[in-house]
Amino acid sequence: MMRLILITLLALLPVRLAWAGDVTVAVASNFLTAAEAVVEAFEEESGHQVTLTHGSTGQIFAQVVSGAPFDVFLAADQKRPRELRLQGIASARRTYAIGELVLVSRDRIDVDLAAEAFAGERVALADPMVAPYGLAATSSMESLDLNTADFQPLLVSNVGQVATLFVTGNADLAFVAQSLLPLIDAPFVTSMEGRHPPIRQDAVLMARADGNEAAEAFWAYLFQDRARAIITANGYSLPE
Repeated sequence: MMRLILITLLALLPVRLAWAGDVTVAVASNFLTAAEAVVEAFEEESGHQVTLTHGSTGQIFAQVVSGAPFDVFLAADQKRPRELRLQGIASARRTYAIGELVLVSRDRIDVDLAAEAFAGERVALADPMVAPYGLAATSSMESLDLNTADFQPLLVSNVGQVATLFVTGNADLAFVAQSLLPLIDAPFVTSMEGRHPPIRQDAVLMARADGNEAAEAFWAYLFQDRARAIITANGYSLPE
């Protein structure tokens, strides 16, 4: 009788829950807010459970190469995903978003007088060695003819930490992802569009995820209409 009751209860469960699985996703810090929204929608629709972890693209890449058990990696560049694909660690690679860098400040910035505006100020940016948005920041500074000797650079490991420095008042200016602006409420925002190479962000599906229905479902969902709408709502452009 008990067995019959259990079978009956299982039959009454929604199909999506009966087939629910787990997927581990690593995401670049700039995309964390958007990723959380995508994950929430995905879990609601699929019944699968997502474990989300975040950090700089370079740090996550190093963890993946060392064997970290991630199923999907949402990077902030194309270089590391391409390398993972070449090494056979990843089985698929695709661009999911195009980011934009902005400069946030407490006073209005005239880009033609950037050196004057930066003089003596505490300027936060992500480490260009591990964070693509940090690399974009250094390109932007070169475009503005800025010399780091003229201001106080504050180098941190990812763009999320850059935003924190500005919000807490520990930085006067900061180079952040446009997607983080709703969390910052900066008095002034200056676009760095055209002052750095496009920030094309690639995702990879790991070879270890082969046969993991939850991972494969999340990978497919990332490029579907609802996820793409969430991505654009968070300040990103989409690849053609």
